[in-house]
Amino acid sequence: MSKALDRCPICEGGELDLILSRPKSASLQNRAFESAAQARAAVNGRLDIVRCRDCGFIHNKSFDPAIIDYSEEYEIEQGESPRFRAHMMELAGDIRGSVNGGAPLSIVDIGCNQGSFLKLAVHELNDLHPHGFGFDPAYRGAAQDPNGICYYRNYFGAEASRLITGGEIIFLIRHVIEHVPDPVQFLQSIRAAVQSDCRTRLFIETPCVEWIFRNHSVQEFFYEHCNYWTAETLGAAAARAGFTTIRFKHVFEGQFLWVELTPTPEGAAQIHQDSSTGAGEALVESYLASESATIAAWRRCITDAAVKGPVALWGAGAKGVTMASLIDPECNLINCLIDINQRKQNRYTPVTAHPVVSLKTAQNRGARTALVMNRNYLSDISEMHRHENVSIDLIDETRVRLAS
Repeated sequence: MSKALDRCPICEGGELDLILSRPKSASLQNRAFESAAQARAAVNGRLDIVRCRDCGFIHNKSFDPAIIDYSEEYEIEQGESPRFRAHMMELAGDIRGSVNGGAPLSIVDIGCNQGSFLKLAVHELNDLHPHGFGFDPAYRGAAQDPNGICYYRNYFGAEASRLITGGEIIFLIRHVIEHVPDPVQFLQSIRAAVQSDCRTRLFIETPCVEWIFRNHSVQEFFYEHCNYWTAETLGAAAARAGFTTIRFKHVFEGQFLWVELTPTPEGAAQIHQDSSTGAGEALVESYLASESATIAAWRRCITDAAVKGPVALWGAGAKGVTMASLIDPECNLINCLIDINQRKQNRYTPVTAHPVVSLKTAQNRGARTALVMNRNYLSDISEMHRHENVSIDLIDETRVRLAS
């Protein structure tokens, strides 16, 4: 374990209050395995989620980056979902509103995965002829795509500034910063890549921990995410790294934060947050008081539904994999997880070894009920069931979670 995580990564405070502990969490929720035996042997780590008394920042102090490997087997693409694609289009349109358009434009996507959002952003700004750059060790495609976007199978570093030749720069960091154990240093590396004569904007999207607590979403705490953000703590981290927050808003029905930053001019004062920032104690306490009851309610729901026949979880992303591990660690209650991502289908979830299948395969396995892991996709899923003539009953997970 990194000693630095025994102190707050943002303000370096040493007074950390334990929020929750889970002794066994798969190191990568978004890695599916070819066999059940491989899945059961997957690396796992410990969650010790703490909150800094000084600045309110929340992180896993037991996180060990040595057991994380974002290889080509890592899979988080969601672009096939109409709901998620609409969300990405909204963000791309939002970015366009912040672009001046009077200088050569570069769009740099840090943690681009397979480039879905980068391609969308380049297309949205196509009339400005942007240069696109994507960085991700899990990228599997060609080094350059037909649109001229260049991809690099490595982490972003300050040396990448040599690729950008002045003008206007848009940095994209979507669902990355929650994976980084030293977020201030990470942001500083981006600040070091900013040229003084460039107009620069930095856009960050990350899960909102206040939404997690408020909605008692027990499946949102897992090993891949070593830190958890509010707008205030993200602003504090950005300030220490040399950025100023222009604006932030909640997106995707409140689940995510969307923040726009700009480099702070040299010599300008940094913003320091006080102890009132971060997720409030009352919100945290309310979550803690309900966590056991929420998990028990889920287990009862699955047990009751199983009377009619096999039960599936709809969604084999981090939420579904975490929920399966919390409710059914021995793989006795849940028949399978359903996912539209073909790279996950016919594989197994880490540690618990639940099968991941297509919708049709779930029906062929006899599934009678499916619990939808993210209600934002409920309309997509319902339409898919109608289109494929599948008669599996759907349960909105929110109904179970918030009723517990």
